[in-house]
Amino acid sequence: MAQLHADVIARIRKSMAETRDLQSATMDVDASGTEARLDQTVRELQARVNEQHAALEQLRRSSQVTIQQAAYASDEPREKLKQLRAVKEAYANLTPTAPYLPSPDSVLPALIAARTLQQNVQGTKQAIASTEAQITSAEALLRNEEANLHDANLIRQALGGRTVRLEAQIEDRSQKAPAQLAKELMAAKRAQKKAYDDETQRLGDALNDFIDNYLSAMLAAEELGGPVVGDMLNVENETLAAGFTKKGKAKATKKPVSEKTRQRRIDQIWGNKTAIDEEEDPTTEAEAADAEMRELIGILFGTLIGPRGGRAYHQLERDSAASRFLVRAKIAQFHPRDAQKLRLIDFGRELDD
Repeated sequence: MAQLHADVIARIRKSMAETRDLQSATMDVDASGTEARLDQTVRELQARVNEQHAALEQLRRSSQVTIQQAAYASDEPREKLKQLRAVKEAYANLTPTAPYLPSPDSVLPALIAARTLQQNVQGTKQAIASTEAQITSAEALLRNEEANLHDANLIRQALGGRTVRLEAQIEDRSQKAPAQLAKELMAAKRAQKKAYDDETQRLGDALNDFIDNYLSAMLAAEELGGPVVGDMLNVENETLAAGFTKKGKAKATKKPVSEKTRQRRIDQIWGNKTAIDEEEDPTTEAEAADAEMRELIGILFGTLIGPRGGRAYHQLERDSAASRFLVRAKIAQFHPRDAQKLRLIDFGRELDD
């Protein structure tokens, strides 16, 4: 089918090229002779027109019948018969009369032929353009139908396979006792639950590693007045200890910040929940942000699976970089009328109630 369309288009384009070559081909023409022949043809046509006008005027003067009367048949039978006889006589007189033909040197036949050829060429060009558009549309429709057929075959194969599996399951169940079926169903549910638990544990470990290795330092930087999460990927502990300017740039300090000042700032931002024993190393800004993010995610997850499900919100104690990051990442959303309330997005529901 496609090869046939290609052959048709090739032949059409070849015909167009040949037509253009014929039109653009130069001819040796005697300009003076052609002009004289054109003048002669015009004079012949004008003389013929004058003859016809004279004959028409003579007919009008000699006839008592008006043009309106001659154009329409009379209702009176006798008058109508006269009209028919007049028409018959006119045809009888005109039949032996030789038709008007231009002189052998006239260019009128060539002009008529050129006009007819030009009309044919224009019509052919329009037909070619229309045909090409139709072929393009047909090819697009064919590709669409082939894609639909391919999808239908895939669906049919999938449904056929599903039907075979269901029939096999029905036959297998019909040969087992109800107790055996219940036992197998419970075993399948346990295996499914274990798979879900393992996957949840794996995803939780991956999330904790991401927070610990990448996200916590960026959250701490945003909390300290630095760039938002993602604008500064590698944030060192020394940068967090030095802090940031009002424009969000890292401060350049020659002397290290005292640990007491650093811990006081951590307690002011994240609270004293990060306090540790004296035997342990002091808490850093990244560790405080890490603990806050883990705690917030745990609370939000517990709220999501709570009694009210995805409709319940958690009341935030403060506006934190962790909560803003969860909203920007489209993991959580604020309450439409209270920015101090936050909840995880339940992806099985609409984003907004």
